[in-house]
Amino acid sequence: MTTTCFCGASLPFDECCGSIIAGKRPATTALELMKSRYSAYCVVTSDYLIATTHLSKRAQFDKASIEQWAKESQWKGLKIISTAKGSALDSQGEVTFQALYIDESNKSRVHYEHSLFVKEHNQWFYLSGKTIAINRNDDCPCGSGKKYKKCCGA
Repeated sequence: MTTTCFCGASLPFDECCGSIIAGKRPATTALELMKSRYSAYCVVTSDYLIATTHLSKRAQFDKASIEQWAKESQWKGLKIISTAKGSALDSQGEVTFQALYIDESNKSRVHYEHSLFVKEHNQWFYLSGKTIAINRNDDCPCGSGKKYKKCCGA
């Protein structure tokens, strides 16, 4: 695959998140894992999403549901809002992000989440995420210049 990586980096997918998803190299930071997980949704790689979820939370994830959401969505972009810790030297990290997508009914949507990650035995795992509500009168994160209520939140 020669396309630019879905995570927004200027590298080709195979040299960026694709190499992590394929197991050629590990994610070295919580942010890198988060970006690779977003890219895994883009290429519908549910096995990777489950494998990078912390063992204590895997039973909560349904492979069929993950695949259905990933396949029915047209992933349009990833916006990193903030990070805390999560470096190669840390054992915990946090990433707040917005994933822009078009749903199965052709409506623009934003998945806004604050995620927690843990590193065990030098491997990062997704631990949990809390969805963040976007105020109706905020500018839409998709970049249209419209209010959220008149755009992706309609």
